[in-house]
Amino acid sequence: MKNDEIRRTLRFLQWTALTFILTLGLLLAYDMYRSRAPIKQAQDQLAELKQQDLADAKLSQTVRDLDYLYRSAYFQTKDKQRRGVLLLGIAFFVLCGLFGAEMFVFAPKLKVPRGTGAVPEKERRQLLVFASCGIVVLVVALAVLRMVLVPTETKPAVQLADAQNGTSGEENESKPAVPTEKIDLLAALEAETTQWPQFRGSILPNTNALPAKWDFQEKWNSPVELPGNSSPVIWDDLVFLSGGDGTNHAVFCYDANSGELKWKTDAPPAAKMPEVTEDTGYASPTVCVDSKRVYAVFATGEVLCLGHDGKTLWHKQLPDPVIMYGYASSPLLLGDKLIVQYDLDEKQTVFALNVFTGETVWKTEREGAASWSSPRGFVADGKGMIFTAGNMLAEAFSLDDGKVLWSQECMGGEVATSATSNDGIIYFSNTGAFTGAFRASDGEILYNNEDVPAPDVASPVLCGDQFLLFGSGGTIIAIDAKDGHELYEEDLDNGFYASPVAVGGKIVAVNLDGDLYAFAPGEDKIETEGKYSLGKKVVCVPAFHRGNLILRTSENELICLESKP
Repeated sequence: MKNDEIRRTLRFLQWTALTFILTLGLLLAYDMYRSRAPIKQAQDQLAELKQQDLADAKLSQTVRDLDYLYRSAYFQTKDKQRRGVLLLGIAFFVLCGLFGAEMFVFAPKLKVPRGTGAVPEKERRQLLVFASCGIVVLVVALAVLRMVLVPTETKPAVQLADAQNGTSGEENESKPAVPTEKIDLLAALEAETTQWPQFRGSILPNTNALPAKWDFQEKWNSPVELPGNSSPVIWDDLVFLSGGDGTNHAVFCYDANSGELKWKTDAPPAAKMPEVTEDTGYASPTVCVDSKRVYAVFATGEVLCLGHDGKTLWHKQLPDPVIMYGYASSPLLLGDKLIVQYDLDEKQTVFALNVFTGETVWKTEREGAASWSSPRGFVADGKGMIFTAGNMLAEAFSLDDGKVLWSQECMGGEVATSATSNDGIIYFSNTGAFTGAFRASDGEILYNNEDVPAPDVASPVLCGDQFLLFGSGGTIIAIDAKDGHELYEEDLDNGFYASPVAVGGKIVAVNLDGDLYAFAPGEDKIETEGKYSLGKKVVCVPAFHRGNLILRTSENELICLESKP
């Protein structure tokens, strides 16, 4: 009697699980069908608005607001569907467990066969066949539903350079490489402070010289053959940057003193061209450079390493970068590792690539949704660490092995800005996400100011005891770096897409009109110590070279400004 009650309970639970699977599957299919048309319609309407004259400040702000709402709804829909598929998988395994319990715990009782009736052993085989068929049907149904609701990424074909390196077209799965030489992390970071080696300069505070006077003349002006939003980087007297279109992708090297193009190296043809928007393009990630090598990442998922002479040292293809607007995260160079924050629509991963070979030293998958933020490196207790911000989590990883050191679920919205750090504290701000500070050692949130408008494109900057936010609408907000309270707010004529940088105790920033500023943060206002107008739109970060400034304009010029005598 007791066994009969248990069996009835198991069968009730089986029917409950099966009903749950069918109901949730139908709801997910209906949700997909219902949401597809409005999302496509919103995308088309946004595209039409973006074709209009965005010089109108009100229209431009309306487009940005609608764009943000559309992307938020898009990611919320995808997150909801992803959770639904996960619940389906859990319910399926529960159902399998219930079937298994009934089949193997409550086997059919042996009875003496009568006449030509089926023997118990045959009945058991039939039961197993029917149960196996049922499980196969459920697996197929779940797989089909997974493919419909969450499309998988298409893997690119193996590139020639990858085949030569023994890597796959998706990503390198080989064992960690043994470096051919030793790179001391602290010494490398210290050497970078007098160069301009990566996005926003060096990781340690930049020690570059400011221009003698904030009154400039053009020293040289050189065209860049391919478009791109990657900022220039400099090592000694060489300027490097990347460019790309729907066909070609390349790294360029210019002489910092004359503007002469020294070489151009094309990346191997991409197996698949991703969809990108015009304002993102194919070459938004800023390249990295050290004393011997240059590293570039393109919106195609290609990673290219060159010598200072332009010769290709290695080439790697990461998984197809399926991400709205296009991939734009800049790589981070830390000693013998190149860090790539690869947050795509369906999968978010941090890669550490060996700088000598391009092999994957480690990779760590993250939770969340697509983001466009670039990783930030810092050193704590002599150990290299990496901070990432995404559409869910703020996290810190060990540079040695990629292990998660701490994680805070405090982010939201679309994360595009990057962090800054100093004295064991990480500062971050992004609209719809978070504005505050983390303790680097354990990730404790020291403060979170939810009352200030946060930037959506330009990364915040730290100068002295002030944490400053530069908005795309022209607002500059200063926050006390110690406790997070707002100090003051200034409004300028136009906004900032290019991230500001701190050099020599000043903040250098360029707005969308091409107005180049030198700011000095005061107690209750920000002082403008210099202003120079290029008269050309700029969205890239300026680079510093021996008291001169080198900028890339949206007209695809590379310009060197020197102080007038």
